[in-house]
Amino acid sequence: MWRPLILLALWLGTVGVGRAELTAAQHQGLQVALEEFHKHPRVQWAFQKTSVDSATDTTFPAGTFVRLEFKLQQTNCGKKDWKKAECKVKSNGRKRKCLACIKLDRESKVLGRMVHCPIEAQAQREPTEHQEAQCSKLERTGEDPQSYYFPGQFAFLKADA
Repeated sequence: MWRPLILLALWLGTVGVGRAELTAAQHQGLQVALEEFHKHPRVQWAFQKTSVDSATDTTFPAGTFVRLEFKLQQTNCGKKDWKKAECKVKSNGRKRKCLACIKLDRESKVLGRMVHCPIEAQAQREPTEHQEAQCSKLERTGEDPQSYYFPGQFAFLKADA
């Protein structure tokens, strides 16, 4: 009984059933992340997105926060040509695992961005607490600090009797 169900689940995973398309904000966040990645001085080759492992967007009063985890692989093009359709992924090209956090305002203008794309082999050993802290800080960009309540934010005085 279990074998046919497992085979069906594996097949559905390979054909992509159940994978949702990116929302408009997530797609824009991905484009911002790719542009930011290719601006980096150490990057010399164009990289292409091979998969999106996780994508979320959260709406706030100041705009939308987008968090993406995706994989890139090196192509046969230089980094200036990264948008060209004729750039093909190199089978033995370098792979990177990326975390991107983007904050967009109501008019889809970028308020802040953080893109971290270590080489895939390094991504497993590298601690992500620092990147997660940067994402959390970016998530609050442009928001009214008075709209958040944090424990201990208010002080109470004891009246004299």
